Amino acid sequence: MKLRQSIVALWVCSAPALASQIVVTEVTYTHSGTTTSDSHLRVAPLPGNPTNWRAPVDYASGTAVVRLEVFTKPTNTPTRFQICFEGTPSYACTDQAPSYSQPGVYTWTTQFSNFYQYTQVDWTKPISKVALILKDTMNGKPSPENVGATTSALYMPTNLRVTLTLVSPGGTYVPPLPPDAGVADAGVADAGGADAGIADAGMKDAGVAVDAGVDAGGFVDAPTDGGSTMTPDLNGGCGCSGGSGGLALFGLALLLRRTKRRVE
Repeated sequence: MKLRQSIVALWVCSAPALASQIVVTEVTYTHSGTTTSDSHLRVAPLPGNPTNWRAPVDYASGTAVVRLEVFTKPTNTPTRFQICFEGTPSYACTDQAPSYSQPGVYTWTTQFSNFYQYTQVDWTKPISKVALILKDTMNGKPSPENVGATTSALYMPTNLRVTLTLVSPGGTYVPPLPPDAGVADAGVADAGGADAGIADAGMKDAGVAVDAGVDAGGFVDAPTDGGSTMTPDLNGGCGCSGGSGGLALFGLALLLRRTKRRVE
């Protein structure tokens, strides 16, 4: 009984930190002339996203973090990427990715207040679509219908995974696990329930991955879905508060390991 109460207490302590961020979209796809229109892929927000971005959590005063994983790219032509929220009555967009020429992982942040057309969206209402937009370095959208097949082939097809996470004011960004990450080590080891192992409580086994080469220097983008002037976003980090959730989960792991030894 005491063990169960301790687990519940630790879980409750971790809840505020877990609630400080939400994944709006996570999608793996091929960006090409046949899968997109005007170089836009429009997807619905994941189930469970708020219908009001102001309450009870004010995400619209927080930060958007985009993690772009580029698996393949047809050429080394410099490329950029941007995400727009299609809401009411208009749309608003994050900063663009730093220019990239090679496959890799690119991460950038945008304060909501710095969104292009931030004031043109009623954030107390839901968004209908999330637009994933591949661009050239001049803010053009290199789809075949815009630039012709030859020029478009410099940019696409390209295989991507895009994860958009919103962090509430004062929250701490934790990179979400990819959808194909293994969870076997974090589960219950024995069917009898005696060995509730948490992967030896190691942070590596717990799946808290950090992107190599994270680039927090987003670039401000203005007209045509985001802008023609590009200036560094110097305020690229997330606040470090609400860390009690990680400590609580770590304590839970230690408690379960101690219980395991007693059972053995």
